[in-house]
Amino acid sequence: MRKKLVSSILLSVLLLVTACSNEKEGSSSPKEGNSSPSEIVIGNIGAMSGTSAVLGKAQSQGVELAVKEINENGGIMGAQVRIATRDDEADPTKSKTFVEELVDKEKANFLIGPTNSTPAAASMAYLQESKVISMLPVATGTNLISKDNPYAFRITPSNATQAKALVKIAVEKKYKNIALVADTSALGVDGIAVMEETLKEYGVEPTIIATYKSDDPDMTPIAQKIKEANADVALFWTLGADGAKIVRSLERIDYIDKLNILGYTGVAMPNFKELAGPGANKVSVISMNNWAVASDKTELEPKYWEIYQNIINEYGEYEKRDTNPTSVVPSYEAVYLLKWAIEKAGTTDTDEVKKVLENSVEEFESVFVKQYAFSEESHEGYPLAELDMASISEMFNGDLYIKK
Repeated sequence: MRKKLVSSILLSVLLLVTACSNEKEGSSSPKEGNSSPSEIVIGNIGAMSGTSAVLGKAQSQGVELAVKEINENGGIMGAQVRIATRDDEADPTKSKTFVEELVDKEKANFLIGPTNSTPAAASMAYLQESKVISMLPVATGTNLISKDNPYAFRITPSNATQAKALVKIAVEKKYKNIALVADTSALGVDGIAVMEETLKEYGVEPTIIATYKSDDPDMTPIAQKIKEANADVALFWTLGADGAKIVRSLERIDYIDKLNILGYTGVAMPNFKELAGPGANKVSVISMNNWAVASDKTELEPKYWEIYQNIINEYGEYEKRDTNPTSVVPSYEAVYLLKWAIEKAGTTDTDEVKKVLENSVEEFESVFVKQYAFSEESHEGYPLAELDMASISEMFNGDLYIKK
């Protein structure tokens, strides 16, 4: 009798241990993945408040619109998608804390953002260690994408890509006196470094490098330096509000009509034209070719026009929002890119999803670019060939630029 009792107890313990083991094996995490998840969590982190709020808002709108559509159409592999959002206010310390929270507490399978380059850099090592795929639809810092960050992918044109495009255009237009203008943040330093390096490749030296502290209320000293250097072109590596203040200052010292201004995409904030005033007519910006209207057309190509209309239907006409479609679409695309890669891999395992993005991305039907350039060697998705210049003063419906 005693032997039977002991055997029964041992059998019960064995069954309990086996059940616990099976439960543990069946659980999913960003590292382990799951071929039949009950829920897929996408972390969304960026500056939803503060001076960079327009970037965070645009990213969130893209994520929310994509997830809404995906969930209405059956989710990803039958699982509903949940968004876990954090506002890091572009603060790298807050960003790192929130990223860890999204991964450890919210169990985010994948991450969209952070929006700003410095916060993105602060949490990058943790994401790589945790094997969490992060899609960067806004942050352009050159060093964010490297062999040291194998789980990071970028949707938007990097600093290096844009800086090379700006310099190439300035040199090809045969400007003689080139001024480089940027703030002293990590973003500005990065842009200046790549532009200087690219100019050297052409055998050209900048006439002046003018730097300033972001959000400085008085940009007259910068405008004066540009004038004293007798620059015929200024390459603006500035965010919209700062760039607009410099343009106003150039106008006040009577130099705006003697200067051409070429800017990277950060200049083209929705309120730039209003803030800059008439001087905006002298400014051209890097443009994503597919998102600029041809001079003889009134619409984008059909698939780009369709998503543009979806954004208007969801968030209102230009006057009803402060976000730009070219800032909304990359995060929208990032979610759909993850959906496609997960379903093709048949699992949420990030190593398997990573392989798909690196080796099969030409099969993905994009609504942002013609074809992404991801590979095993590079996780920079935006092709240099798809960048052009557009006049910031010639806008279609307040959103889209006219190709030059």
